[in-house]
Amino acid sequence: MRIAVVLGFLLLVGSAAGGSDVSRYQVERGSQLEKELGYEVSVQDKHDEWQSDSRDGIGIEGPAPEYVVKFHATAGGKLKDLFELDLALTDANGTLLHVPLAIRSRYNKENQVDVRFLIKKDVINRAVLTIRCGGPPQGEASYAIRLGEVPVISLPKKSMPKKSFTEAVAIAEQFLRGQKIDLSNGVLLRAEFRNYLRDERETPRWDITWALAGDKGVDVWVWQDGSAKLTRGRSSPRILPKKSLTEAVTIAEEFLRGQKIDVSKHMLLRAEFTINFINDRETPFWDIAWGLDHQRVIASVLQDGSAKLIRAR
Repeated sequence: MRIAVVLGFLLLVGSAAGGSDVSRYQVERGSQLEKELGYEVSVQDKHDEWQSDSRDGIGIEGPAPEYVVKFHATAGGKLKDLFELDLALTDANGTLLHVPLAIRSRYNKENQVDVRFLIKKDVINRAVLTIRCGGPPQGEASYAIRLGEVPVISLPKKSMPKKSFTEAVAIAEQFLRGQKIDLSNGVLLRAEFRNYLRDERETPRWDITWALAGDKGVDVWVWQDGSAKLTRGRSSPRILPKKSLTEAVTIAEEFLRGQKIDVSKHMLLRAEFTINFINDRETPFWDIAWGLDHQRVIASVLQDGSAKLIRAR
């Protein structure tokens, strides 16, 4: 059964419970037993997790006082009869807390267990996750995982584009001409450098989208080395921009200068025409972002040419 639990840690205090017919195992990091169990557990600074999930890589500066712990397991193999995931906190005097995070009925047909919770950094070395499996008549097995031994995930190194926005669009246009795709009546809707991808194995790239005639669209990826790839095209939006992408960027830059914000040394990372519902109205606008190291400046440009500062930090 897929179970997701978010726990406000250290709010409950209880006592450990257990039975006599239990085979107990300590799971060492990197051990053969860990591989056989096949679970996934991760520990990450709470602010880093927010930043890694942010589209622009924007988060709260500085470390958080808590870690985010994520656990995933499939009820199969040694965990075939998984029925509970527990969290325990101990000190020199014994158990301070022992609480179930997920309980799985052995009679259900679903077999995924997912748990996410926060834990204070200063107690993680005293925290243990225990996977409980089995039961009568074969007996119970429990597998203890010391959270303090789980490596803390670091944010992937930020990558700035090696090709500027203008260069990437030119590469994509040339590539599409080689593919016999006519852009003469196309409308450039999006150019976004994906430098904070959630899947760290993916190479940073430009994603560039045009709307074509006949409610069709075309997407091109441009990699850091200048190579390009045609991806599945999306349908064109019902509303098209009244300002071109370059016009919208120029408007936003002029607006920011009026706000005493200089983006001349920043790189344009995203310009995307999007449609949101604002005050119960369909509102189309350009979403534009610049970056320099950890700084991000984000502005929007509406159809009438007015602009608004979203973020400058």
